[in-house]
Amino acid sequence: MRSRSLLIGTAVFALALQARADTVDEVERLVRTIKTVFDSGDVEMLKRLMTEDHMATLSYVRFSNRADQLKVLGEFKISAYEIEGLKVKALTDGAALASFRASIKGTYKGKEVPSPVQVMEVWIKRDGKWQQASYQETPIGEK
Repeated sequence: MRSRSLLIGTAVFALALQARADTVDEVERLVRTIKTVFDSGDVEMLKRLMTEDHMATLSYVRFSNRADQLKVLGEFKISAYEIEGLKVKALTDGAALASFRASIKGTYKGKEVPSPVQVMEVWIKRDGKWQQASYQETPIGEK
């Protein structure tokens, strides 16, 4: 009986580890996907990838919902956005945290955006689909 319980416990643990690994892989892919979609200006795809109550905090602007950010999407002119050191941590079955350093070349409303930046993203799973709920950039100095 004891070995059966141990076997079941080990199987459940292995399944949980696999689910976490799947979450990490999926969110890593989506971090890169949303960046590409953002640059393309595809509003409909961004609506699917971002929660309606999405928050974005940048050193030069803050958006408290998806609609406000998408209204000014055309004001972003990004020619390069390089992701370095991407790490994703599954927090729960339905929440994950992504962090990375980004080197950005571009403007917002004609003004150069800060670069490099440390980025933190919160991803949540709603109705079986991962969506970005929060995006935050913090400028970092070169050393």
